[in-house]
Amino acid sequence: MKKSLTLSLAVALATFSLYASEDASGTYFGVAGGWSGYKAKFIDSDYYIDDDESSGSSRTKSYDESDKGYKLYGGYQFNKIIGVEASYTDYGVMESRNYTQKPQSFSVYANAGYNFLNGQLRPFGLLGLGYLKTNQSRDILKDDFMTVHAGGGVEYYPKVLGGLGFRAAVEGDFYISSQSAVDESGHYYSSETFCQRYVLLYLGVQYKF
Repeated sequence: MKKSLTLSLAVALATFSLYASEDASGTYFGVAGGWSGYKAKFIDSDYYIDDDESSGSSRTKSYDESDKGYKLYGGYQFNKIIGVEASYTDYGVMESRNYTQKPQSFSVYANAGYNFLNGQLRPFGLLGLGYLKTNQSRDILKDDFMTVHAGGGVEYYPKVLGGLGFRAAVEGDFYISSQSAVDESGHYYSSETFCQRYVLLYLGVQYKF
């Protein structure tokens, strides 16, 4: 009886110890810096359509700039798979000859991944919503708007460093606006689509409590 009780207690303690070692929950905060990029694409299309004939044209203009940026982030990891995270991102200065942006965003998103190497390595993906302000020098574009915030990367928490970890990732804010019109005859169709992408490729250091 005593041997059976002792064996049961040992199994229970081992199970608890294993569960505790795999418990990935906790609050974390981090800071990161890296390379930022901005890409804008404007697509203007015109079409004529009737029963016998169809024709049209499409014009595309693109704009690319890059700089250095940084981000502050923090969140809560519910388990080794899912967490929620919020961040502030400064994308630096996107500058051309007659126009400048200093884009900044605040985002809230899900962080989903999985732990490997006894909880030390965790690839992850990010998806949520953001609010971005361009801080533009001239009123050419919409100055602030909601975005889709998405990205992915990998985290590494060496056991010997306790809660100190490192992150390498790429993430950004994405925005698309469009409008279209059809004349009264229904034969002439025009559309305008404007796509913007703000991206930060970064290395970060973080601490989980």
